[in-house]
Amino acid sequence: MTGANMMPERLEVAIAGGGIAGLTAALTFRKAGFKVTILEQAVAFAPVGAGILLQANGLMVLDVLGLGELVRAHGTAMPRLLLRDRLGRCLVATELHAHLPPRYWPVCIHRAHLHDILWQACASAGVTTHFGCKVKAVDTKAGMPALVCETIDGIMTISGDLIVGADGVRSAVREAVGIPTHLWPIVEGSVQGVVPHSVQAACHGEYLMGAEACGMLPMAQDSTFWFWGGSSQTAAGVATREFANWKNDVCRRFPPMHVVLSKYNSWADIVLLQHRSVRCDAWSSGKVVLIGDAAHAMSPNLGQGANCALVDALALAGHIAAGNQDGDIAGALASFEKDRRPLVDRLQERGHSEGASVQGRWLGSEAIVNLAVRLTRFASFSRQRADILAMSGLDGNGFDLTAAGIRAPVPW
Repeated sequence: MTGANMMPERLEVAIAGGGIAGLTAALTFRKAGFKVTILEQAVAFAPVGAGILLQANGLMVLDVLGLGELVRAHGTAMPRLLLRDRLGRCLVATELHAHLPPRYWPVCIHRAHLHDILWQACASAGVTTHFGCKVKAVDTKAGMPALVCETIDGIMTISGDLIVGADGVRSAVREAVGIPTHLWPIVEGSVQGVVPHSVQAACHGEYLMGAEACGMLPMAQDSTFWFWGGSSQTAAGVATREFANWKNDVCRRFPPMHVVLSKYNSWADIVLLQHRSVRCDAWSSGKVVLIGDAAHAMSPNLGQGANCALVDALALAGHIAAGNQDGDIAGALASFEKDRRPLVDRLQERGHSEGASVQGRWLGSEAIVNLAVRLTRFASFSRQRADILAMSGLDGNGFDLTAAGIRAPVPW
């Protein structure tokens, strides 16, 4: 028992991966009364990443976990999103406050702050964590499946009634159980960072030019999240370039970016990422299930990757808790995927389509692209609302867990 409302410990759950997906899954299962163990490859948790945009579906999950207000206090809520041309002139202002309740305005927060909030909650709830564990195999031959991990002290085996693969796009769990996986052809690259100061509101937003996009978003504690991204062709070789040359090129094409990039003299303290969408034929095999990027890594265009992972975790715990009443874990996993997959597939497709459209732009068509973006401001109110709700990870017009794709009851 770890709290007045806790149910007695029932099944044992072993989770591979201590990122956002793994920690959220651990916390949801623990709050439901399960015994939970995380196996994390890193030797310790440390601040990683840059900014992250929490949207309505992810914020709903954090509210259910009792962490929503803490997260909002560490981030900045944004009532509107701005698209700008390369010089910073506003093309479209998307007034989110006209379509979303204030508590579901997107929140920009440092990924490390979100991770720390989840980690502290897991530690307080009694989740067991083993660091320095690299998954080498999944043993499904015994009565209970087990994660077989390589550690500095040798091989460690942790069994569970359920194994959760929350170990990212290159999931070792997914590979170990042989779930067929398809890598989508478009690869996108991004460069991200956080500067410890605010910038003028006139700089906030996303800047577009051809196959590139960049921008700046406000974060809490007078800090600013900045990013640059492009198609595989545009982003290829960025990491091998001399930093000064890359910075000068970006600032020449996007002059406003000088206000953040001028603070850097090298690649130190900058995050370089490659993004690739992953589609699995199934999200589970036996008593092993995948969530987050391990199951459905997606384009960053919609900012839905982490939010979908948060929703996965709560939905999975709800289905397992309901299925455990009948001892039907396999049925619970099938129900979990049946409920979640249609919405996730649509988000993947939308992000993929937007990535493909950016990659296919003729680089000389800046004026045409800018005109097309400007014309979106004339879309009907109902069309704008539908687009905003879809990008917020919601299905339909509601603002509840069902709209976010969680149809199993919260298990506490």
